[in-house]
Amino acid sequence: MGFIETALQMVTLAIPILIGYVAHKLGFLGGDFDSALSKLVINITLPCMILVSVCGRELPPATELLQLLALSAAGYVMAVIVALIAPRLMRAPESGAYSFVIAFGNVGFIGFPVLSAVLGPDAVLYAAIANIPWYILSSSIGMLMISGLPEGGLAKALRASAKRLVSPMLVASLIVLAFALVGINDFGVVGDGLSNVGAFTTPAALLICGSSLANYSAREMLSNWRAYVATALRLVGVPLLLFATLRGFAATPLILSVIVLGQAMPVATNGILYCLMYGMDAKPVMQGMFLSVFASILTIPLMALIV
Repeated sequence: MGFIETALQMVTLAIPILIGYVAHKLGFLGGDFDSALSKLVINITLPCMILVSVCGRELPPATELLQLLALSAAGYVMAVIVALIAPRLMRAPESGAYSFVIAFGNVGFIGFPVLSAVLGPDAVLYAAIANIPWYILSSSIGMLMISGLPEGGLAKALRASAKRLVSPMLVASLIVLAFALVGINDFGVVGDGLSNVGAFTTPAALLICGSSLANYSAREMLSNWRAYVATALRLVGVPLLLFATLRGFAATPLILSVIVLGQAMPVATNGILYCLMYGMDAKPVMQGMFLSVFASILTIPLMALIV
């Protein structure tokens, strides 16, 4: 898929975001409704979308899937290293928040719909497996980036991370990995039902994204130069590093594309939740999320053209 085709796909995805923004301003979205709809997507419809990603498709060899998982984990390790170094070079006072912005993209809420649109439905299966390291690292290292070590030290932090680790998306991804490894790709009528529920994910996620952006003042979101640097690293810097480093190891172009484009997603929203949970300033994460959502309409097609 060329740049123009990918850009048009991103514009197609941007339209529901714009509609969500307008709907928020008109009072149809926002507040408790957004919160309830987000929980529905994260806990119900997105796991259904992940589960049916194996249905009706020719499954890749087990060695290919395991390589995908290993390369994705290596990619996240590199992203975390960049994220720990860059904010200190920027002399950022909230270095942990900027580290989170750089290291963790929205691979679920936005990632699955975007990868499906840009790379095709087969990418959902690959993305579900590639995202497994994200679930583990974002709930452990990601949380520690923002909170620092709590009283009780590393052991207490790891216990708290383990409690947050188990989520419907992670469980669905592990199930998909297991089914793909043993060659199960047909759920019968159950799969049809799950597919109908999963189809709700993309429009709902994009509408919520637009509604969330309507909560922020554009002037306030655009006034911090460090947020621009962190956003550039999130959308372009880290993906280019992974592309240059992993391209010689990926068995297929789809593996490389899923890993690189998965790392090119806008900032993950759970960083805001961590800031609120630990009483930290959430503005850097909000600024990064605001900038990255809009900038990704251009940067994702550019990255897709490269990979």
